[in-house]
Amino acid sequence: MTLFFNTLNEMYLGYAAIFICMGAGFLFLRKVDKDEIGPGFWALSFFLNSVGFVFWSGIVPIVPWQYFLFGEIAHILGFFMLVWGAYRFSGYTYKRWNVTVILLWIAVWCASIVLIKQYTLAATIMIKMLRVVLFIPTGILIIIKKGEKRHFGQTIAGAGLIAWGLYTIVFAFLKVDKLLNLAFGFLVGFQILASFGMVAMVIDRIQYKVAENEKRIKRLEGLLPICSYCKKIRDKDDAWQSLELYIEDHSKAEFSHGICPDCFEKHRPDR
Repeated sequence: MTLFFNTLNEMYLGYAAIFICMGAGFLFLRKVDKDEIGPGFWALSFFLNSVGFVFWSGIVPIVPWQYFLFGEIAHILGFFMLVWGAYRFSGYTYKRWNVTVILLWIAVWCASIVLIKQYTLAATIMIKMLRVVLFIPTGILIIIKKGEKRHFGQTIAGAGLIAWGLYTIVFAFLKVDKLLNLAFGFLVGFQILASFGMVAMVIDRIQYKVAENEKRIKRLEGLLPICSYCKKIRDKDDAWQSLELYIEDHSKAEFSHGICPDCFEKHRPDR
């Protein structure tokens, strides 16, 4: 039998536990860097995948077609959270064609679910191919994204998603009775590889922010060309800015204006 049909229910409970822990890890990462939304999407993704594995384990007292359907829905939602978080974190913005592609994907998935009882093999192949369409293009988009923030983490995350998609093609329809544990090990391994890449993406982003802050500090610590009369500062574009504006633009400092005692005595309104 193929890997898709030769799944041990007990394994799914183990996967559910693993994915709960991974989701908790991403929640912690979300606390570390609250400005980034990616870890929140990824935490929700792994929690949803964990729910899907619980349904597929058969431990919930419902009929088989129901735990297959509910588990599949939970997994699909988790996959979308995973790739959408990576897509947005990589710097891509929301576009109208995203909605069109998602709706088309969902329509094909619904048709496959409806036809799975009558055309089991064809519907199963279509469900698997939909996963491939979701993972591989997203992985490629992450890898080819260019910019000063692109680092090693994007390569690992993208490669993990591509490998996950290729795994779906290769292993889902191979006879692996003697290699069942190895095949499932690769399944979990590629998912973890992609998640490690996403963690590295967050670390890369933090390092980038630190480097930019250090550049800002160095600009403030260096020799600043200042006008001896009006006290304006010349910036790198040879434009002259007021002292307050220059410091506010190159640091997080803000000014609240008042009057010192000496100036008050010198410019008292009653004089």
